[in-house]
Amino acid sequence: MADGTSHRASGARRSAIRLGQASAARRSVWAVCGCGREAAIDPAPWLGQGLSRQPLDHLELRLRCLCGARRARLEIRGLSEVPPGATGGIYIFR
Repeated sequence: MADGTSHRASGARRSAIRLGQASAARRSVWAVCGCGREAAIDPAPWLGQGLSRQPLDHLELRLRCLCGARRARLEIRGLSEVPPGATGGIYIFR
Protein backbone atom coordinates (compact mmCIF):
# COMPACT_ATOMS: atom_id res chain seq x y z
CA MET A 1 0.00 0.00 0.00
CA ALA A 2 1.04 3.60 -0.23
CA ASP A 3 2.13 3.76 3.42
CA GLY A 4 4.53 0.82 3.00
CA THR A 5 2.32 -1.83 4.54
CA SER A 6 1.25 -4.82 2.53
CA HIS A 7 -2.21 -6.11 2.00
CA ARG A 8 -2.76 -9.80 2.69
CA ALA A 9 -5.97 -11.30 1.45
CA SER A 10 -8.08 -13.02 4.05
CA GLY A 11 -8.64 -16.77 3.83
CA ALA A 12 -12.04 -16.51 2.20
CA ARG A 13 -11.00 -13.87 -0.30
CA ARG A 14 -7.59 -15.41 -0.87
CA SER A 15 -9.06 -18.69 -2.11
CA ALA A 16 -11.15 -16.77 -4.63
CA ILE A 17 -8.04 -15.26 -6.27
CA ARG A 18 -7.14 -17.14 -9.41
CA LEU A 19 -3.70 -17.39 -11.00
CA GLY A 20 -4.80 -15.37 -14.04
CA GLN A 21 -5.86 -12.49 -11.78
CA ALA A 22 -2.67 -12.72 -9.74
CA SER A 23 -0.45 -12.33 -12.77
CA ALA A 24 -2.03 -9.03 -13.84
CA ALA A 25 0.07 -5.94 -14.45
CA ARG A 26 1.81 -4.36 -11.45
CA ARG A 27 1.38 -7.52 -9.35
CA SER A 28 3.75 -10.30 -8.49
CA VAL A 29 3.26 -13.78 -7.07
CA TRP A 30 5.31 -14.62 -3.97
CA ALA A 31 5.77 -17.88 -2.10
CA VAL A 32 6.33 -17.83 1.67
CA CYS A 33 7.53 -20.96 3.43
CA GLY A 34 7.02 -21.77 7.09
CA CYS A 35 10.81 -21.56 7.57
CA GLY A 36 10.65 -17.84 6.73
CA ARG A 37 12.09 -18.05 3.21
CA GLU A 38 10.35 -15.91 0.58
CA ALA A 39 10.70 -16.02 -3.20
CA ALA A 40 9.12 -14.40 -6.22
CA ILE A 41 7.41 -17.03 -8.37
CA ASP A 42 7.18 -16.77 -12.14
CA PRO A 43 3.70 -18.07 -13.02
CA ALA A 44 4.59 -18.61 -16.71
CA PRO A 45 5.00 -22.42 -16.43
CA TRP A 46 1.59 -22.74 -14.77
CA LEU A 47 -0.03 -20.41 -17.27
CA GLY A 48 1.53 -22.48 -20.06
CA GLN A 49 -0.16 -25.55 -18.59
CA GLY A 50 -3.55 -23.82 -18.80
CA LEU A 51 -3.89 -23.29 -15.03
CA SER A 52 -4.92 -19.62 -15.16
CA ARG A 53 -8.30 -20.39 -13.58
CA GLN A 54 -6.85 -22.35 -10.66
CA PRO A 55 -7.22 -20.75 -7.22
CA LEU A 56 -3.86 -19.84 -5.71
CA ASP A 57 -4.31 -22.11 -2.71
CA HIS A 58 -4.62 -25.12 -5.06
CA LEU A 59 -1.19 -24.36 -6.50
CA GLU A 60 0.60 -24.22 -3.13
CA LEU A 61 1.26 -27.99 -3.24
CA ARG A 62 3.26 -27.47 -6.44
CA LEU A 63 6.05 -25.60 -4.64
CA ARG A 64 9.21 -26.89 -2.97
CA CYS A 65 11.50 -25.06 -0.56
CA LEU A 66 15.20 -25.65 0.08
CA CYS A 67 14.36 -26.51 3.69
CA GLY A 68 12.49 -29.58 2.44
CA ALA A 69 8.96 -28.24 2.76
CA ARG A 70 6.58 -29.54 0.13
CA ARG A 71 4.24 -26.57 0.32
CA ALA A 72 4.51 -22.79 0.55
CA ARG A 73 1.82 -20.17 0.92
CA LEU A 74 1.22 -18.02 -2.18
CA GLU A 75 0.64 -14.27 -1.87
CA ILE A 76 -0.01 -11.45 -4.27
CA ARG A 77 2.14 -8.37 -3.81
CA GLY A 78 2.54 -5.11 -5.61
CA LEU A 79 5.78 -4.67 -7.50
CA SER A 80 7.00 -2.21 -4.87
CA GLU A 81 6.51 -4.68 -1.99
CA VAL A 82 9.78 -6.57 -2.38
CA PRO A 83 11.01 -7.75 1.04
CA PRO A 84 14.37 -6.54 2.32
CA GLY A 85 17.23 -9.00 2.36
CA ALA A 86 17.90 -12.13 0.38
CA THR A 87 15.04 -13.97 -1.27
CA GLY A 88 14.81 -17.18 -3.23
CA GLY A 89 14.99 -20.89 -2.64
CA ILE A 90 11.36 -21.78 -3.35
CA TYR A 91 10.71 -23.39 -6.70
CA ILE A 92 7.84 -24.64 -8.84
CA PHE A 93 7.93 -28.42 -8.66
CA ARG A 94 5.38 -29.38 -11.31
